Amino acid sequence: MREAQANIDWTWHALVVDDDPLDVELLRIHAAAMRGPHLTLETCSDPDELISRLQAPSPVDLLLLDYRLADRSGLDVLHAVRDAGILTPIVLLTGHADIELAMQAMRAGANDFLAKQELAPMTLARTVRYVMEKHLAERQLAQTLEELQRSRDDMASMLDRLRLSVIMMNEQGQVIYVNHATERLMQFTAAEVLRTPWQTLYPAPAETLTKLEAMLQRPADQREMVALQFALPSGEERWLDVEVHDDPRDGRRKILFCYDVSEVHDLRAELAERVPSSGLIGQSEPMQRVVQWIRDLAAVDSTALIVGETGTGKELVARAIHSVSPRRDKPFVAINCAGLTESLLASQLFGHRRGAFTGALQDQKGLFVAAEGGTILLDEIGDIPPAVQTALLRVLQEREVTPLGETTPRRIDVRVLAATHQNLLELVEKGLFRRDLLYRIRVARIDVPPLRARRSDIPLLVQHFLQQVGHRRSPGETPVLRVSRAAMLALCAHDWPGNVRELRSAVEFASIRCRRAVMQVEDLPPEVVEAQANPVVQDLEGDERTRIQEALRTARGNRTHAATLLGWSRATFYRRVAELGLPEKPRRRI
Repeated sequence: MREAQANIDWTWHALVVDDDPLDVELLRIHAAAMRGPHLTLETCSDPDELISRLQAPSPVDLLLLDYRLADRSGLDVLHAVRDAGILTPIVLLTGHADIELAMQAMRAGANDFLAKQELAPMTLARTVRYVMEKHLAERQLAQTLEELQRSRDDMASMLDRLRLSVIMMNEQGQVIYVNHATERLMQFTAAEVLRTPWQTLYPAPAETLTKLEAMLQRPADQREMVALQFALPSGEERWLDVEVHDDPRDGRRKILFCYDVSEVHDLRAELAERVPSSGLIGQSEPMQRVVQWIRDLAAVDSTALIVGETGTGKELVARAIHSVSPRRDKPFVAINCAGLTESLLASQLFGHRRGAFTGALQDQKGLFVAAEGGTILLDEIGDIPPAVQTALLRVLQEREVTPLGETTPRRIDVRVLAATHQNLLELVEKGLFRRDLLYRIRVARIDVPPLRARRSDIPLLVQHFLQQVGHRRSPGETPVLRVSRAAMLALCAHDWPGNVRELRSAVEFASIRCRRAVMQVEDLPPEVVEAQANPVVQDLEGDERTRIQEALRTARGNRTHAATLLGWSRATFYRRVAELGLPEKPRRRI
C-alpha cells in the first residue's frame, strides 16, 4: 500500500464508468493537461462488469462514475460497489452542480463530487489529489488505529507522520491530543492548547464554529465537511476542510481531520487577479512558461521581443508585463507599425513641429513622449521602413528622441517592447531589417504559443468568451450558458490558424446562431465542424499505442504534426514514443 504522504507527481490509474464516449474523450483531454498528479484512464462502459473489474488483481486507484448511465443511476452502482466491500475512492460525475445530489452521493459512499460543466485540468487535478491523499490518509489512519489501539504513544507517533492535521477531544470538548502537523499548520504547540476548549483552536467567525459544533452533535452518517477560513496571529490566512469522526474506542470522544486547502484558494485568487487585469487565460504548460516570463521581465527594464502567430495575444502579453511592472501607474502606449508610411510612422513615434512637412498644421509630441515613465509597444515591428529603423535604433541607444522639424533631442524614460509574427532573422538575411536593431530589441524574448499547441486551454477560453458574448444578447433572448460535449470536442479538434482571435469569433458566431441555453455542434462555423472528421482526434476507443501510430501515419512521419493531431506537446509526444518503443516513422505498407 502506498504511504499516506501522497506524492503529487505519482501516476494514478483511474477507471471511468461512462457510456458516453464524448464525455470520456473530454476527460482524456483534461487528464493529459493536468499539472501535478498524472492520471491514466481506462474505460468500463458496462456497470455489470464493474465489481469484478475492481476485484481483479490489476490495481485501480480511482473510480470516476457518471451519474447518468444508460440503464441505471450512478447512485445505484455506487451502492452496489460499497455493498460489495470495495473501498476504491469514487468521484461522482454529473452534468451540473447539485447540492442535494452531492449530499446523496456522499451518504452513499462517494469520496467527492465533480460537475462536468466546471471540469478543467485544474479542478480535475485538485479533485484527484484531494481524494487520493484523503483516501490514503484514512486508510493509513484506520490501519494505525486497529494495530495500535493498545498503545496511545505508538498511535500518536504514527499520526504525526501524516500530512493532515489531527485533533482529538474528550467528551467535554477539550483538546486531549494534536499531532505535529497541527502544530505546524496552526502555529502553536500542543502544550498551549491541551485541556482547552476546541473552539479556541480556530479564530474563525462564530457562525462557522456553530456549524462545526452541529456536526459534532450529529450521527456519523449525517455529518458533512465544514469549511473554515481564518487568519493566524502572524497574519497568514488559512482555509481548512474539517471532518468530524467518532473515536473508535469511545464514541463520546471526537476526532477532527483538518485538510489544508489554502493552496487551492491562493491559486484561484491568483488566477482571478491575473485574468481580469491582463486577459491571459490558460493553465497549460506553454502558457505557464509565458506567465513565468512575464513575471521575470516585469522585474527588469530590458527591451523585449514578443514573437507569435497572428491572433495569439502578443499585445495582451505586453500589457501584462506593464501591469505588473513598477511602471504600471504610468501610460501604456501601443502602435501597430504595419501599413503606415515612413513619414506618418516617424511623426507618430517621434513627434513633429508645425510645418515640418505638408499637412503638419500643429505640434505633435509623439508616442515616445506620450509614454513617458511607462511602456511603449511597437507591434509588427518587422514592417517598419528602413529609415525609421535607423531613427529607432538611435532612440534605443541614446534614450532620446528628436521630433521632425527640430534639432534638439529630448531625453525620454520609456520601457520598449516589440512584437511581430514574422521571422526577423529571415528579414535580416533579405536586407529588410537591420541586424543591429534586431539585437537591440531582442534582449529578452517571449514566444507566445499558438492555440493548437495548448488545446487544453480551449474549454477555459470558450467559457470566458461565452460569458463576454452572453452579456450582449438582447433582452428576452435565451442566454447561452454552456457548450455541449460534442461542440466542445469539435472546438478542441480544430487547428485554429487564427488562434485565440479566431476562437473568440467562432464562439460569437455560434452564440448568434444558437437559440438554446446549450451551444450545439450545428451552431459552430462550418470550418470548425469539419475538423471533427480528423481520424486521430475522433479515435475515442483506440489505445495509446494505436492512436500514436495513426497520428504518425496521418502526419506522414512528422512528429510535430502528429503531436498536434493528438493535442499533446512535442515533449510529451517524444517521451511517450520512447516509452512505448515505437519506430521513428511508420513503416510503409508494401
